[in-house]
Amino acid sequence: MCTTVPTFDAMPQIMANILEKLETLEQKFDALQSNNKVEEDAWFSLQDLCKYLPNHPAEQTVYGWTSNHTIPFHKNGKSIIFRKSEIDAWLMQNSSKSVKDIYDEAREYVANNPKRGRK
Repeated sequence: MCTTVPTFDAMPQIMANILEKLETLEQKFDALQSNNKVEEDAWFSLQDLCKYLPNHPAEQTVYGWTSNHTIPFHKNGKSIIFRKSEIDAWLMQNSSKSVKDIYDEAREYVANNPKRGRK
């Protein structure tokens, strides 16, 4: 980093350098965003899905989920494929509640539903 004070005459060149670096940063940022978008819309085979899921279930387990329509899937001829963005949403939807969340829900339920049948 330059520690000297720029002169007025050097300002156009300094601004040109700043704009050039900004354009380079924008290009890199756009490339990162497009890579993330492509990855999010990736398709998984059954084997790829088993590797991707956190608990690495057996293929037979995933077949059971598809027959029960528990997990989002698509049929491609005879094979079953999975979209990464749908699997991520499914994982977030089925995340476990913490003990505190369950306790708060129970307190809210009791507060909003007084005992019935008591006089």
